[in-house]
Amino acid sequence: MDSMDRVVTIILGGGRGTRLMPLTKLRSKPAVPFGGKYRLVDIPISNCIHAGLTKVFVLTQFNSFSLNRHVNSSYFIKDFRKSFVEIFAAEQTPENMNWFQGTADAVRQVMQHVRNYKPDHVLILSGDQLYTMDLRDLMETHMADEERCITVASTLVDRQTAPELGLLRTGEKHTISEFVEKPKEDAVLDSLAQPDGRFMASMGIYVFNTDTLVKLMDENPDFTDFGREIIPDAMKRLTTRAFVHEGYWEDIGTIRSFFEANLLLTKPNTDVSLYNADKPIYTHARFLPPTHVGSMEVIDSLVCDGCYLDSGRIRDSVIGIRSVLGRKVDLERAVLMGADSYRDREAPDGGCTIGHETVIRQAILDRDVIVGSRVRLENREGHENFTNDLLEVKDGIIVLSKGTRIPDGYCF
Repeated sequence: MDSMDRVVTIILGGGRGTRLMPLTKLRSKPAVPFGGKYRLVDIPISNCIHAGLTKVFVLTQFNSFSLNRHVNSSYFIKDFRKSFVEIFAAEQTPENMNWFQGTADAVRQVMQHVRNYKPDHVLILSGDQLYTMDLRDLMETHMADEERCITVASTLVDRQTAPELGLLRTGEKHTISEFVEKPKEDAVLDSLAQPDGRFMASMGIYVFNTDTLVKLMDENPDFTDFGREIIPDAMKRLTTRAFVHEGYWEDIGTIRSFFEANLLLTKPNTDVSLYNADKPIYTHARFLPPTHVGSMEVIDSLVCDGCYLDSGRIRDSVIGIRSVLGRKVDLERAVLMGADSYRDREAPDGGCTIGHETVIRQAILDRDVIVGSRVRLENREGHENFTNDLLEVKDGIIVLSKGTRIPDGYCF
């Protein structure tokens, strides 16, 4: 039996995702479209499948309909080994009338179902991160060390990022000697800095021996969060070690990080690539036609299935599924999530999702956004944060919510 068969993975669906609003207004963070054709949750699920981890629970709570539908329609892998990717929605029971109160509380509520599979180990992942880690390496490192009870995946980050993450200090054999969740004080940050000025940060990825996890859940019924409570308490008496990840990792927590992570995919020779034939990113299978390109100039961009591009220029952009771009369109650093269905091609505008002679720069367009002709979306006044009836600006990036309609001639 493959040792990965004795592992159950729990992917956390996250909280309300307020920092990613308005993209999370109608969906949970893991369900946010990414890279033109995927959803964020496709990253951890695909990483699990590549590692042979095929007993996966996805925990959901807030705005969970689209996430549930996506997972159920995309990952049907049941076989005689009891492999599965299944949704576990927050539920009220006679014993517990509360919804998930935090990461640890969510795992506590699902543990009775996890234990039915008699796993030796439980792997806990976040549903809204982009990374290139081989999860089999993580699991084999944990399993080969008989002293370990808990492994915390970690990576080096800069000082700007550090206050938003759990930071740790390690000693011999990467044993964690200190763990501080989201420190804001300069003195605390200075004490945790590496010699090169960077910080060792938790990736929010944990491996527990199952008996250890069960014991921690039972002994600490009031603990609701792994980073703030479970890990700092457990490391005082249980062998807790870091697994140092040296590849790409990004916590998709803000509009800026989401935007830059999408645009990173358009660049050659980066740390993260969609073009690994051995480890593809899986997602919902669609039967879309090839993309048609008229006289459009496309530079350093991704164009997904089923698009129609008439003429103009696209630079440093992601063009999502079923996007229909009219004549003389000019896009630069734009992330288009595409459309769930085609518009009527007999319409006066030819069924365009981006109309003729429209200019868009530094923007995110959610699913089913329609922008009229001769529109200019450029944030000409340089707003860092701004809201009106049609759009928002967050972190200097224009964001159009799902289903927004921008009229002909509109300028911003």
